[in-house]
Amino acid sequence: MKAACFPLLFILFALITLIPTKNANATDGVELRPVPERHIIELNSNQPYVAGYHVNSPNLLTRETVHAAAITVSFPSTDASYFPSGSWLGGGMFVQAQDNKLKHVDYAFYMMLVSDSSDDLFVDLGLHETRESTAPLQMPTEELVYAYTWQVSGINHETPVTLLASWDSEGFVHYSLSTAGTNINITSVNVADFPNCGSIIPQFYAGNYIAGTAFPFYHYVYYFQFGVVSSQIIADTHWSVDLKEPKILRNPEWHLGSGWHQVETAWSTQGDISYLDYDWKWGGKPYRGVSANYHQKPLENKYEVIFFYNGQTLPAGTMLWQQEASKTENSGKIQLLDQYSKTLMAGQAGILSIGIIITIGIAIGKITLRRLPMKTHYAKLPKKPRLAT
Repeated sequence: MKAACFPLLFILFALITLIPTKNANATDGVELRPVPERHIIELNSNQPYVAGYHVNSPNLLTRETVHAAAITVSFPSTDASYFPSGSWLGGGMFVQAQDNKLKHVDYAFYMMLVSDSSDDLFVDLGLHETRESTAPLQMPTEELVYAYTWQVSGINHETPVTLLASWDSEGFVHYSLSTAGTNINITSVNVADFPNCGSIIPQFYAGNYIAGTAFPFYHYVYYFQFGVVSSQIIADTHWSVDLKEPKILRNPEWHLGSGWHQVETAWSTQGDISYLDYDWKWGGKPYRGVSANYHQKPLENKYEVIFFYNGQTLPAGTMLWQQEASKTENSGKIQLLDQYSKTLMAGQAGILSIGIIITIGIAIGKITLRRLPMKTHYAKLPKKPRLAT
């Protein structure tokens, strides 16, 4: 009898080892349940938006491609019962990708942890495809390629949740989160399989760039942003959104080295200037009345910003942090805020100067025309060269 038990125990042990582990969506009490799409950040809309963004160099002229991006989000001291009915508040990351074939086409990826007026938590992610305006008649257009929502249970609003989006070489974006000791693979999306997305470059962009061809008709593009958006301004002091340790997974050829790197320098932006390309902005409306705590004001974490409503608006261009590694790399260059302020003032001065020049030109033209004789011979003017698009 005993001899017969050993083979049975062996078989039982073998069967136990073959039983699959629990789905990651249900590990340690944290569960994700797919629901119909709920919370979509719109572009150039009336949604209020405020964010920090990755700065690669003080002149905002350095960009790079990265394999992945991540941010940790939580809602400390938040009571969603004070939210207006039907409203929602999201915190997360907003990154851009580009196309290697379709001209003037870019891609706007978002991934957010969201609390709505029902006091529930959600993860929302999606993708917009944007097309920039081109002379003389093509207006900018965009469309939502996909949007997905999962309701999160098993954690509270104060629990930090790390959101991660990463590319593979086949054109898939893999979305995952980690919280309370649990790693959850949410979904993988084959972006290249969607219509008109087949030539997307399987990388995110980070850093900054100047969009436009002539001074002062240009603006800065912020490729990797991390911030707060809501369906409407939630003018209530019972909420805050904590964003910390934004990271990028750098390519091996980048001069700062491969692997995960914290965002060493971050500035703030508002929805009316939160450009991801030439024409399109995240949210589109400034988040009036939202301020922030950040490094040494009074936070000790070098890579953290907490947005909250108190009636005071965080100015765009506020330096949220700048760490020693970044200072060393940029030694001898113009300080960030000085450069930002000078650029804005130069742009405004340039627009004013152009207006003055045009006014003077019109006045001179009128005077000259009055002095010209009635009979005038005009030389044939050469055609103006076409501007490159």
